[in-house]
Amino acid sequence: MKRILQIGMNVHSTNYALCAIGPSFDREDIIYANVKVMPEPANHTVHGTA
Repeated sequence: MKRILQIGMNVHSTNYALCAIGPSFDREDIIYANVKVMPEPANHTVHGTA
């Protein structure tokens, strides 16, 4: 069976959220995943330092 999933991204100033939804015509949409991602200090670059 083939299926089309909708992928969404909601960006905020301090975090972002990702979701995967399977749309349906005869019932409510199915939410397969909903993930809130917080920034990790190890991934940040400090500019202007040597």
